[in-house]
Amino acid sequence: MEWQGVEIEVEVPCAGGRKHPVLLRFTGWGEYEVVHNPCEELLGEVFARMAPCTHYLRERLPGLVRRSVSLKAQLIDALGAAGAPAVPVLMGALAERQPALRLAACNALGDIGDPQAVPALICMLGDSDAGVRFAACRALGAIGDPRAVPALSVWRYAGNHDALEALEAMGAQCLPIGKAVKQLAAQGAWEVLIRALPHSTLGSEVARLGAAAIPALRRALRDDDVWVRRAACGALERIGDASVVPDLIRLLADSHYQVRCAACFALGELGDPRAVPALIGALEDKSAEVRWTACDALAELGDPQAKPAIARLLTDRSPGVRCAACEALGKLGDADDVPALVALLSDKDADVRAAVCDALSEIGSPRAVDALIERLQDANYQVRWAACDALGALGDPRAVPALAQRLNDPKSDVRVAACEALANIGDPQAIPYLEAHLESRSHTLRKSARRAIERIQARRRKKRRS
Repeated sequence: MEWQGVEIEVEVPCAGGRKHPVLLRFTGWGEYEVVHNPCEELLGEVFARMAPCTHYLRERLPGLVRRSVSLKAQLIDALGAAGAPAVPVLMGALAERQPALRLAACNALGDIGDPQAVPALICMLGDSDAGVRFAACRALGAIGDPRAVPALSVWRYAGNHDALEALEAMGAQCLPIGKAVKQLAAQGAWEVLIRALPHSTLGSEVARLGAAAIPALRRALRDDDVWVRRAACGALERIGDASVVPDLIRLLADSHYQVRCAACFALGELGDPRAVPALIGALEDKSAEVRWTACDALAELGDPQAKPAIARLLTDRSPGVRCAACEALGKLGDADDVPALVALLSDKDADVRAAVCDALSEIGSPRAVDALIERLQDANYQVRWAACDALGALGDPRAVPALAQRLNDPKSDVRVAACEALANIGDPQAIPYLEAHLESRSHTLRKSARRAIERIQARRRKKRRS
């Protein structure tokens, strides 16, 4: 049967400030005609043309049809009552800006139950509004078409209970996540994958699709949802295609600090030198998290031109940023930075002092030995541990007496670190200090001291043979 449209009544203003109903017939979404105006019967066709209602219908009603949410909701109800012939028109409502209208259209399509709506409803599982996604799940479950199983499975893995209920209503099994993602990509339903991207392991699974996912992920970098943008950065980093570097650089100006952090991290992992100037700029970001992530990224890139900007962050107001700057300078490994790092060994924050020890260990300059020996007396045991570790890495025998004192440290971790450091230095003068702890009450210390002695003796034998 040929589609004849649906009819709805609207109130229009007329003479004397009164209103009266007019009957409209809609044959498409936004496509209508006036089928009955009572003023035409009352005044005749000629005089009715001069009536206020006629002017309203001609001049104002088109705008009302475009803008009125209540009129569109009334139309959705009428289309839903019309059944299967109205499905193509109802699908037009799925593109409306107001979530309430998209939700109502999903519900109407689910109530009708016509499979021709399934592809459009699958797309609605990529909607930005959770209520619309719920309505789409419900509709797909009611229709029961197997084409919806991959999309519903993806949302099931994203922790969406509505998707689980829809699968149960269909009597369908949830697909394995990898299979669901691949099938959904084959359907071209990328928006569904992108919307679910921040959840669970979906980011990793989308990244497994490789280059095929890049266009959709690029679009996701401009999504209104902060978490989608953030997750898209992570997926692009996992794919590892340097062609997205300019896109990620632009994201360093994103309005949300977590997205900027994700972009910094991705740029560091991708390792493309084009990102260096932009990441140096990010060292001045208002967010401490972004500044320290940019430090980490620049350290990964290893470009020495970033060193002066990183060194300036040694005096940053955020302890986390100061730590990141220390770690970055340690990775860059320039002995010229030792004095600035040594000066930071008196920082009020223990994490920063420990980070300095680690950085000095990475750089490996003997100029740091005396300052590190002083840190063996630090009030914080983690700093003492880090100082032991750094001195062991530097391998300077001058540290042996001070390290030997740490064999009596109140913290077990520090005592073990001291044993390890003495073993790494390999100086025989440490053996008597270690032997004094072979009968210790602590099993861990006895074992660590014995192993350190064995390593020192083994090194001595090796040196004699050579």
